[in-house]
Amino acid sequence: MSALIDVATRGTHSSAAVPLTARLRSAGVWIVAAVAILITVIATMLMTSDREADAPLHYDSAARDGTKAMVETLRDHGVEVTTTEDFATARNASGQPETTLLIPTNTDMLSQGDVDGFRSELATHDNRLALIDPGSTVQDFTDRITVDDSISPLATPEKISHPDCQVPAAQAAGTVETGDTEYAEARKGTEGLRTCYPFTGPGVTQIDGGEVTPGSAHGQLIVDDGGGGKGDVPVTVLGNPDWVTNAGIDEEGHASLVLSQLSQTDHLVVYYPTESAEFESAPSTLDYVPSWFIAGALWLVPCVFILLLILGRRFGPLAVERLPVIVPAVETVHGRAALAARSHDRTGALHTLRTGALLRIAKRLALGPEAGHHDIIVAIANTTGRDPAQVEAVFSSAVPRTDSDLSHTVHLLTLIESEVS
Repeated sequence: MSALIDVATRGTHSSAAVPLTARLRSAGVWIVAAVAILITVIATMLMTSDREADAPLHYDSAARDGTKAMVETLRDHGVEVTTTEDFATARNASGQPETTLLIPTNTDMLSQGDVDGFRSELATHDNRLALIDPGSTVQDFTDRITVDDSISPLATPEKISHPDCQVPAAQAAGTVETGDTEYAEARKGTEGLRTCYPFTGPGVTQIDGGEVTPGSAHGQLIVDDGGGGKGDVPVTVLGNPDWVTNAGIDEEGHASLVLSQLSQTDHLVVYYPTESAEFESAPSTLDYVPSWFIAGALWLVPCVFILLLILGRRFGPLAVERLPVIVPAVETVHGRAALAARSHDRTGALHTLRTGALLRIAKRLALGPEAGHHDIIVAIANTTGRDPAQVEAVFSSAVPRTDSDLSHTVHLLTLIESEVS
């Protein structure tokens, strides 16, 4: 009876349910981690895709030394602006009527053939050329302008320069910040050339000792309308790059001066020279992979590693007891009894009891391993004096239909085994 009570108790006892708050807390950690990873990947994609150029004076650069603000402002004022790093595209666009070609930097990367190609296209429709502080390379584009190298190293220009010229755009702009380079006419008395914003005043040259003598026209802004000769192209030189940068265009009169000089035609071509293709290395496979994909793949590496650690770790010991685990026989009996009781397997339970009893009786009667089932039953009948048919029924043929039949058969089984003992 106690065994049945124990079996009933074990079958009806249920494990404690996991609290809902604990489940939500556990799921919340994974949800927050997934959202954090997703936000990081999206932010990485946004930061690495469609990146603007960061080269100095680049038309797509929003950095302090870029020129994107100037380009967008010209577009807002109705100028059709074409930006490119491709030489062929810039050359073809320069041949359109009412066009100004602007080369903001890297003029030293252009060969004389490249310069002559631009000059030829510009001269077709009397288009204009604008250069931003080209330095000594200005002589590759025109033989009418040169760098003014007559300034004494002891002379220190003022930080602010005044127009001091008759160019309406410069007079309207007013003062500008002084740059590092001054330009002048290549030959004295060159016609059609106007200069503004000189270092030392109009029409003079500073020499050693502080003395001032008449000199050639010079200044940081050179407006050359061309000498009228074959192949002559109107050239405008803006001698200070700070006038056009994102950080400096809104200082002093820079915006007024630059916009007025570059909006004289309906179309502006901004060409940013880069390294020639023949000097560039052949593209690799990674060059064709989007930058956001590479960033995402690199980010997934630590995420996968952490996930493997989480999935591979053991959630505590597999057993509380020290191995090997010893299970008492009574627990096995109780377990099998509980299974038989739940499934109402009377025949199976009786078969187990019969088998155990026959093995024990055969051992007591000293029967050898060759003794069969029938031999054991005959030996039992001879030993106890019972009817062999009764013994056969108890140990073999009787089938329990009810719990009462099972109890009665088990009682006879136990009684006969005790009689043999």
